Amino acid sequence: MNQDNHTVTFSTYGNHTQFNFTREIDSSDSGSIPTPKITDVEVTMGTAKGQESVVANVTLANPSEQLYSTKLMVHTVGTDGSLYPASVRPGDTRTISVELLDERDAEIAGEARLYTGNMTTEDGAIDQVEFAGTVEDDTAVWNAPYEPVRPTWMDDNYEYENASYERDIGAKLSRGHEVGGVPAVFVAAALVVGLVSLRRLR
Repeated sequence: MNQDNHTVTFSTYGNHTQFNFTREIDSSDSGSIPTPKITDVEVTMGTAKGQESVVANVTLANPSEQLYSTKLMVHTVGTDGSLYPASVRPGDTRTISVELLDERDAEIAGEARLYTGNMTTEDGAIDQVEFAGTVEDDTAVWNAPYEPVRPTWMDDNYEYENASYERDIGAKLSRGHEVGGVPAVFVAAALVVGLVSLRRLR
């Protein structure tokens, strides 16, 4: 659970003195209060579900003394959203290999969100970065303000867009699915045209 309000109570015995104070903490902009963060993203080749795949190795750090129940969501131009549990032990770091559906030889751009609770609100916002790179080269990473979005399992869900790394219409309509390296929508269209042609010939 990610609390925005933290109350500290002091009390003494004897004459019994007690006082408390409450401090509000914005976890996405915590100032001097240490909170988990995304420290690096590397686009490379890796293994996902036992198969070789393009992955984003996302490194997380938790400099605080508290364990946060965090989740990691990664969107790219070719990946509509990959969700992973992402808790990091206090004072430790962790790297998560996120499966991407982008082409191996493509320039891959995307964003990674670290949050607790519901991704559609700012209440559980922790950190967000954008990144761009290729499997064979370095990956550039920069901070971004946290933006609540609708996840893939909701209607009218969010899709990452980047004018410099736009995928073609076939890849968009196929939502990353391919048959023999060809966007699935083109394969389906070819089958429909073929069936219509066969019926006309009969």
